[in-house]
Amino acid sequence: MNEAEIVIGLLAGVAFLGAVARRAGLPYAPVLVIGGLVVGVIPGIPHIHLDPELVLLGFLPPLVYSAAFQAASYDLRPNVVHILTLATGLVLLTVGTVAATGHAIAALPWASALVLGALAAPTDPVSASSVMRDVGAPERIVAILEGESLINDGTGLAVFQVAVLAAGGGISVASGVTHFIAISIGGSAVGLASGWILVRVRRRLDEPSLEIVLGLLAAFGSYVAAYAIGWSGVLAAVTAGLYAGRHAEDISSPGARINMEPFWDALTFVLESMLFLLIGLELPVIVSGLHGNLGDGILQGVGVVAAAVAIRAAWMAALRIMPSGVGRGLAAAVERLLRFGRRWRGREEPPEGGEEASEGREERAEEEVLVEPLSGRELTVLGFSGMRGALSLAGALSIPLTVGGHAFAGRDHVIFLVYVVVIGTLVLPSLTLERLVRRLGLALGDQLRRLDVHARTRIVHAGLARLEELAPDAGVPEATLDRLRAVLELRLERLDARTRRDGDGPEPETAEVEAAVRRLRQEVISAERAALAELRQERRTPTQVLGRIQHDIDLDEIRMH
Repeated sequence: MNEAEIVIGLLAGVAFLGAVARRAGLPYAPVLVIGGLVVGVIPGIPHIHLDPELVLLGFLPPLVYSAAFQAASYDLRPNVVHILTLATGLVLLTVGTVAATGHAIAALPWASALVLGALAAPTDPVSASSVMRDVGAPERIVAILEGESLINDGTGLAVFQVAVLAAGGGISVASGVTHFIAISIGGSAVGLASGWILVRVRRRLDEPSLEIVLGLLAAFGSYVAAYAIGWSGVLAAVTAGLYAGRHAEDISSPGARINMEPFWDALTFVLESMLFLLIGLELPVIVSGLHGNLGDGILQGVGVVAAAVAIRAAWMAALRIMPSGVGRGLAAAVERLLRFGRRWRGREEPPEGGEEASEGREERAEEEVLVEPLSGRELTVLGFSGMRGALSLAGALSIPLTVGGHAFAGRDHVIFLVYVVVIGTLVLPSLTLERLVRRLGLALGDQLRRLDVHARTRIVHAGLARLEELAPDAGVPEATLDRLRAVLELRLERLDARTRRDGDGPEPETAEVEAAVRRLRQEVISAERAALAELRQERRTPTQVLGRIQHDIDLDEIRMH
C-alpha cells in the first residue's frame, strides 16, 4: 500500500469515527483512540513505519501553535501561579515518578525511562476543555487547563529532547539540567521573535488566506529555526502562538478571524485524529518489539498509568492543604516579575500624584497578587482532567530509531507504554468528566447564559447611545436613522426574550409570537435559497456573485439559530 492510499484510508477512518462520536454524543478523542486500537488488530490491515522526523515536523508545530493561539484569548494572568505550579513543578515531578516506575517495573534503561516520563507527563486539554465548555464549567478551570497544557507541553518535550541526548551517552546530570534551561530559554526567545515578526507583517495585510499562510509559516518556521539551533522547537511554536494570539484583535480584520478559526479547528482535528489512527496501524510492529509478552506489557502500562494518576492526585491534595501564605508569596513574586517586564518594555505608567499616589499603587499591586485559592471541587476536577493525548503520541512516534550510532534502547517498549498511558488517562475520564462536573455543582450553563445576555444587552445599549449622540450631526435622513434604531431595538427584544426564557419562561402569547417569527424568517430564507438556485440554473449571473450571496444567506440563517 502506497502513501496516497494510506492517507485516503486515514481520512476515511477519521470521517467515519468522527461521525460515530457525533451520533453517539461522545467526545471524539476516546472514540478515535479506541477506533485506532481496533483498526490496528484487524487482520489484513497493512502495518506501517513512520519516519520520526516526519512526525516531529508534520504534527507538533501546528498542534502546539494552534492551541497557544486559542488559549491566548483567555485571561491567564489571574491564574498564572496555579498554571506555573502545575506546568513546571507537577510535570517535572511526574517525569521523575513515571521514569522511576518504568525503570523499576519495565526494566527500561534510565535514559529510556526518562523519555517515557517526559512523554507521559504533559497533559492534553482538548477533551477536558471541550467537556468543560459544553457543561458551562467556570472559565477559571478551563483557563488553568489550557495554560497548564501549553506550558507543560513545552516543559515535558524539552525534557524529552534532553533525555534523547542522554540515551546517546556523553551527557551528565548537571549538563542535562543546564541544557534543559538553555533550550527552554532559547526556544522561547525564537518563538517571541517569530511572533513579533508575524504581528508586524500581518498588520499590513487584510487577506484571510495570506494570514492563514503566515500563521502556518510562524508555526513551522519558529519550530524549525529553534530545532535547527538545538533549542526547544515546541516552546518556540507555543511562544509564537501566544504572542500572535494576544494581538489577534489588533492584527486581523473580522473577516480574517471568521475564516481563520474554522481552519485551525479543522486542521487540529485532522492531525490529532490521524495520530490516533496512525499509532493503531503501527501497534502490531510496536508489540512485536516488546521485551516479553503482551500481557506483561499491559500490566506494566497499568502500573505507569497508576503512577501518573497517583502523583497528580497527590499534588492536588497538597495544594488543598498548602498554607495561603505560600500561594500569596508565589503570586507576589510572579506579579513583580510581570511588572518588571512591563517596565522594561516602557509600558509602566509614570508616577503621578507624589508619595500618596505611589502608596495607593502599591496597595493596589498588593491586592493584585493575592491569588485566589482553588476550592476542593475545583482541585478534584483538575485532578481528574489530567488526560494525555495526541501530543504524547506524536512525541512517542518521533523517538529516533538510533542515537549515538546505536539503536535506541527499548524504543518500541516506550511507545507501547505511552499508548497505554493515553488510553488509561483519556478514555474513561473523558467519558465521565461531564457527570463529575455536574455532580460537584460546577456546571454553570444557566449562569453563563445570563452573563451572555447581560453582556450583549450592555453592548447594544452602548451602540444605541452612540447612534443617538451622532444622529443630530450625521447628515443622514431620519428614515435611515429609524432603520438603524430598529435593528438595534430588535436585538434588545430578542435578548429580553432570552432573559424571560431563562427565567420563569415567556408568557404563552410571547412564546407563540417568537415561534411564528422564527417560522417566518425560515420561510424567507428558504425562498431566498430557491431564488438563488434559479439564478444558478439560468447561468447569467457570475458564479462569484452567487457565492457571495450564498455566504450572506448562510450568515442570516446562522444568526437566526
